[in-house]
Amino acid sequence: MLRILKDIKTRYWLITFIFLHVIAWTLAPALTRFTLPMDSMEGALWGRQLEWGYDKNPFMNGWLTALALKIDGHSGWAIYLFSQLSVAICFWAVWQLSKKIVPPVYALIAVLLLEGLQYFNFHAIDFNDNTLELATWSLTALFFYQAVRLHKLTDWLFTGLFAGLSMMTKYYGAMLFIPMALLLLTTYEGRVHFKKPGFYLAALVFLMIIAPHTIWLFSHDFVTLDYAMGRVASVSHWYNHLFFPAQFAWQQFEVLLPMLLLFSILLIGKKPWRVTPPLVMNSFDKAFLFWVGVGPLLLTVLLSVLTGMKLRAGWGQPLLSWWGLILVVGIQPYLTHTKFYRFMVMVFGFLILSVTLYSASLIRAHETSSANYPGGKIAAFFTTYWHDHYHVPLNYVAGSRWVAGNIAFYSSDRPQVFIDWDSRLSPWIDEKKLRKEGAIFVWDLSDDQRVSERSIQQRFWGMSQLQSYEFTWLRNEGAPKVKILVGFLPPEK
Repeated sequence: MLRILKDIKTRYWLITFIFLHVIAWTLAPALTRFTLPMDSMEGALWGRQLEWGYDKNPFMNGWLTALALKIDGHSGWAIYLFSQLSVAICFWAVWQLSKKIVPPVYALIAVLLLEGLQYFNFHAIDFNDNTLELATWSLTALFFYQAVRLHKLTDWLFTGLFAGLSMMTKYYGAMLFIPMALLLLTTYEGRVHFKKPGFYLAALVFLMIIAPHTIWLFSHDFVTLDYAMGRVASVSHWYNHLFFPAQFAWQQFEVLLPMLLLFSILLIGKKPWRVTPPLVMNSFDKAFLFWVGVGPLLLTVLLSVLTGMKLRAGWGQPLLSWWGLILVVGIQPYLTHTKFYRFMVMVFGFLILSVTLYSASLIRAHETSSANYPGGKIAAFFTTYWHDHYHVPLNYVAGSRWVAGNIAFYSSDRPQVFIDWDSRLSPWIDEKKLRKEGAIFVWDLSDDQRVSERSIQQRFWGMSQLQSYEFTWLRNEGAPKVKILVGFLPPEK
């Protein structure tokens, strides 16, 4: 057993795995998708103007997407890369923390098991707040662990930094901070830090990071909080307190199943169990894995039980990051070279298989998919139409996030988006300037929730008569065509 721990080059395996994962899951969507996913498109829409907050989320998603657009503002491959860098950072953070609790080979297994979670592959393609939380949550947990154990001021400062960035990624970060606070209160190692400056300096850094967004909220009618509350709202029934938490817990268990199958490979063969566990954990490490590893999930379910709020499966994306380590220390598989290399073959095989299935599902798609939406064609058509008729750059497009967002992203003019013709959702839009420079107004005729065309025409007088255009889906030529209703507001002469 000890010889195995020394012989296996865990760092090289980890670097190879992370490199292949990032390359594969960056190239797969970049080569097979014609358009960005919805959330990435929304982030690109936000990123064209740097604000301290947006109507759905704080600023982290929009700002990082803006950075990705600086690298590549045309095809979107840099946005896919940023998604995988979030995953890679989480892998690295789990590796670093796991090595402090278990031997390196077990730490490696704890990381590789995460490949079995769809939150780290299929779901991580879309660069959104949930994917970004993989990085911010894991870094917060890593530096928090080091701060409590090593008593270094720099670790506390990094804890405050990444906790603040977690909150500025999504308010759901509170589900991590509460268990962290409970860990401090319930352990001797944690309580001693209330008498030291590190904890309070971390809190100060946290407050400094969230302060601009907090001020922004007051000046923007708390639009982000309104959206967050709307997402969890549902018709009040007593059974919501049981159904919604049970549904969420079951969804997370379904996500865990492939990981459990990969882990079972380590239990097959010679000596699958040990009478004397080879891994000896101290009480603080056990408490840490419970509060930080399991606590956010339990707290989320408990909150739904108490309030009856509706939970969405995607919110679980950062919740399972430590479950590979939890499996390793909980079951403690006995390793041999044969078991280890068999496990490695299965992990890399799973990576190849999942990338292949994802790519094939898009290339051979028989149903409509956002990946095959003709966003580039729509943008080129209307940009050309605008130039031919008005002979000025297209600076504004107004409409739904998806249709208007596609035009804005793929148009050579890079217009700003007036989201749903609502200044509250698009505070960067100056309506007077828009009326002066003109705009394209678009409706997706398949969207029954659209704002009425008549009300928009009355609001923006001078708009041309509305026209309907049809576009064929890419790879889905037999599907009902995309129908876009368009009105042109000419620029003032």
